[in-house]
Amino acid sequence: MNWKNYKNHIGSKNVKIRQDVTPIFENPKIFHNLIADMIKPFRKTSYNKIVALDALGFVLGSAIAYKTKKSLVLIRKRGKLPYPNKFLESINFTDYTKSKKGFDIKKGSLNKKDRVLIVDEWIQTGTQAKSAIKLIEKLGAKIIGISTINTDLNKKTEILFEKYNCKSLNN
Repeated sequence: MNWKNYKNHIGSKNVKIRQDVTPIFENPKIFHNLIADMIKPFRKTSYNKIVALDALGFVLGSAIAYKTKKSLVLIRKRGKLPYPNKFLESINFTDYTKSKKGFDIKKGSLNKKDRVLIVDEWIQTGTQAKSAIKLIEKLGAKIIGISTINTDLNKKTEILFEKYNCKSLNN
């Protein structure tokens, strides 16, 4: 299935603005095809963990981890993990809406032996993806790629394609 079909399913006519992709999850066949399409560019790449970003990345990442039989690691929004700060690696950022936010990941979730695929549904400015990359690299893991439904192509997201093997269904 191509991005045009997904856009038709969610009623999107213009992907320059952020769209609600959750209607895709309501149709089992389309959701199955979406997951297959997100995995496809990485089928010949060796990795052992899926790192999913809060929140819709959790839906996609869980399905991809299940389908590929890989471990799933979640990067949560600041303050959602039930651990004292000494057990967390954290980062602050300003997201695409200009809101101040943060991500947390439990220390020990990733290490130098891990090769990870990052999963999220939408990358607009790349701020959240870049923040996740910093956390992952700080824990020593290697990023083999990023899989998304949509990534806006702009100066801020170029590095994700050039350095981190970002594959997006709209590109």
